[in-house]
Amino acid sequence: MTKIGQQTVGALMRRLAGSHNSPAATAVTGLDPLTERLSTRKLTRVALSFLDANAGMHLKDLLFDSCGDDRRAELDGHSFWNFGSDSFLGLDRHPKVHEAIRAALPEWGSHSGASRAFSSPVLTDEAEAKLARWLGVADTFIFPSVTLANIGLLPSVAPAGDLLIVDRESHDSVHQGARLAAAAGARLEEIALPDPRLVTELAAAHRGRSLLAIDGVYSMTGRTPPLAELDLAIRSAGGVMYVDDAHGTGVVGPRGRGAAAEALGTLANVLMVGSLSKAFSCLGGFVTCTPELKTVLKICSSTFIFGGPVPPPYLAAICAVCDIIESPEYDVLLGTLHDRRRQLTSGLDALGLSYHEGQAAIVSLLVGDIEKTFAAGRELFDRGYYVQSATYPAVPINAGLLRIQVNANHSPEAVDGLLEALAAVRTKFRIRPRPQALPLSGASLS
Repeated sequence: MTKIGQQTVGALMRRLAGSHNSPAATAVTGLDPLTERLSTRKLTRVALSFLDANAGMHLKDLLFDSCGDDRRAELDGHSFWNFGSDSFLGLDRHPKVHEAIRAALPEWGSHSGASRAFSSPVLTDEAEAKLARWLGVADTFIFPSVTLANIGLLPSVAPAGDLLIVDRESHDSVHQGARLAAAAGARLEEIALPDPRLVTELAAAHRGRSLLAIDGVYSMTGRTPPLAELDLAIRSAGGVMYVDDAHGTGVVGPRGRGAAAEALGTLANVLMVGSLSKAFSCLGGFVTCTPELKTVLKICSSTFIFGGPVPPPYLAAICAVCDIIESPEYDVLLGTLHDRRRQLTSGLDALGLSYHEGQAAIVSLLVGDIEKTFAAGRELFDRGYYVQSATYPAVPINAGLLRIQVNANHSPEAVDGLLEALAAVRTKFRIRPRPQALPLSGASLS
């Protein structure tokens, strides 16, 4: 399949390896020396070598030709069910979301053309107000993405001299933001496990000036850390908990308010970062706050100033999704999603397969080593089912996962077919359950 990008890796490596001795070396571009130098880094070299030896196995860089309302997709004539989408509620295909985008286009255009630091359409204020009402908080603050939110917020809310505690299992963007905070003078402490006692001990020495950054739902496994205990631990030292709840937004907790709201009952002492591009099926991310804190964050957060705006049609779509979530239709959508997830996990239980499952719509089947994980993912794809093969560094070494993302618009037939394909994969690759406890995740990547 020509649209599987890794098929070009071998040619790249051979070209770079032979460029110094080849007469064609004079014809290389000015970027080739940079490419070669970057490719000699240990992790990059290992990855490229593996991809070269297993061309076509790692299903990344896919370019779908089409995708239907039921997650049926096509690539170069190959039809398959897409179980790799974060659009958990299927709202990317919802007519009310489409209509909101269409209605906003002639009034506001496709883009506002300016940084929010200077100007923005009133739709921004409306979307933030609707998000705040849904969440039961004083205010919210929208960023172009969760990644940009984390990168811009963490150096702002953990300034020089403050203690920033980061769960090692948190999303990569949390770690990126934490490193920027550390570079600006914050004291950074990474913890291998979300242990409330350790958090209490660390924060005690920085009373009133500590922040714990953690995922609400681990992206690779769908599991949730002990948020209530962690909140109590950080609050006992006068600190604040920062929760990246991207994968919980819209599908976990009361009316989809997220894992933190589920665990704590309130977001009063929490900076909760939510996604508008997963269950919301729109664009952007947001953080809960007060109007006063929002004013300060507008001054301190570089990605607010320099990150660009969310296009107005998507702000209108965010408002439409908030209306859906606060309507009886949401209960139907969420119920369907849970039905599909239970159908999947019941089938995995019947097959005797070992998997991670939490409250979110992510179910991750444990495979093991990298080669087997990629090969199993490719086998599923060839049988008509796309899932994400997650390996190190997204998860621990030799704890490779087939990451299955269930959507409300998956049909029961699609889930049954996936289970049949998984039964064949189990036999072919000798995948067996593990009796011991499963590891959580690595530094999550998506």
